[in-house]
Amino acid sequence: MTQPRHPAPCQVLVIDDDADTRANLRDILELDEYVVVEAASAAEALERNDWAEVGAFLLDRKLPDGTAEELLPRLRRLAPQAAILIVTGYADLSGAIDALRQGAADYILKPINADALRASLARIAERQRLAREKERTETAFRTLIEAAPCMIVILRPDHRIAYFSPFAEEMTGYRATEAVGQDYLATFIPGPNREAVAAELRRVFGGGHIREFENPVLCRDGSHRWMVWQLRLLRDYEGGPAVLAVGQDITVLKKAQEKLLQTERLAAIGQMMTGLAHESGNALARSQSCLEMLTWEVEDRPPALELINRIQQAQDHLQHLYEEVRGYAAPLKLEREALDVRLVWRQAWDHLRLARQGREASLHEEVDGVDPHCDADPFRLEQVFRNILENALAACRDPVRITVQCQATDLDGRPALRVSVRDNGPGLTPEQRQRIFEPFFTTKTKGTGLGMPIAKRLVEAHGGQIAVGAEGTGAEILLILPRAG
Repeated sequence: MTQPRHPAPCQVLVIDDDADTRANLRDILELDEYVVVEAASAAEALERNDWAEVGAFLLDRKLPDGTAEELLPRLRRLAPQAAILIVTGYADLSGAIDALRQGAADYILKPINADALRASLARIAERQRLAREKERTETAFRTLIEAAPCMIVILRPDHRIAYFSPFAEEMTGYRATEAVGQDYLATFIPGPNREAVAAELRRVFGGGHIREFENPVLCRDGSHRWMVWQLRLLRDYEGGPAVLAVGQDITVLKKAQEKLLQTERLAAIGQMMTGLAHESGNALARSQSCLEMLTWEVEDRPPALELINRIQQAQDHLQHLYEEVRGYAAPLKLEREALDVRLVWRQAWDHLRLARQGREASLHEEVDGVDPHCDADPFRLEQVFRNILENALAACRDPVRITVQCQATDLDGRPALRVSVRDNGPGLTPEQRQRIFEPFFTTKTKGTGLGMPIAKRLVEAHGGQIAVGAEGTGAEILLILPRAG
């Protein structure tokens, strides 16, 4: 069969009340192998139910039961994919403009020039073909990126988000409807990293292509996810230039690298510890003896005694740090006994009296009706409570109020004691909640970042669990200790 000379819509609907005009148009169009159907009025046209098959309308401007201006909006709703050509015997410029404004594809005068009609329909068919190709391409593109386990965003030159993938929604906690239109840097990039990300985006908009660029992304809950990005310029995305950014989540890899680094650091600490324990212990003992002798010499000079006291505090702090590092690196050997946990946290609180000196701080107990006994190493368990209470004192402003609560619970089907320690401080940030038990993580200006990791190690050595409690007033640390070993 002979192929049509122009790409043809699947069907052309001719709406004209003049039978000769309809016949003439049918003859012209069928020569080019268009499928032609007819209607003599607006009512007859609207009775149809095959709108999906109509590729184009030839619509007479003046019909017995209406005008093209009245019928055109209804046709566009019924067959939005079809092109509408207005056919009229009146050279009415304002009417042509109105029709085009309402979505008509062309405006043709009678008597109809066959070549002009063919050219117009060919242009329409080509536009429809290109639109279909674009739709297929965009559908394939969206299907690909929406199925990819990557964070995919498309950014405008002003850093506004034009596209936000489903995986990005899942990972960050933001819906696409919330993210699109927002400033990407302000919403998702931590402050210290924004200038570096902005510089990379400028490079891409300048024609560059970025690979293996790493930066953290902020999630709705305040946590960070580490991403490695591939950035490419889209010269025309929905009417303007944009950057396609495809990010792979490498948070697990980053954590593994950090854990390996921590392991290496701890191994180095362990190797140093034998010699350091002996030499540091002797040095601290000698300095302590000298301080005691010096105190006797200047006991009648208060300013000198104050200086000695400050030296003593500095030495105690050094001893504490030393013991903390040694305690984390040293092997654990528990000496369990049945004990009242209340006595343990009270002793830990008493041993922090120097840290509480000059401060308004109180410890409250809520243990009524609960058996506070468990099977544990009293020395090791005191270390746990001392670290928790010390953190609370450091985090809170006066007056400090720390509340310890006990509840009976079970752990892996065995009786256990649940102990909650909550302070009245500012609480924990999302990052602190996530990283509090990581070795060497600290927000203090002084300290090793080993206090809570040591507490976790000790509690787990007892067969128990330690965790951050629910968000609320202050910070809460939860301990679950088995009743019997």
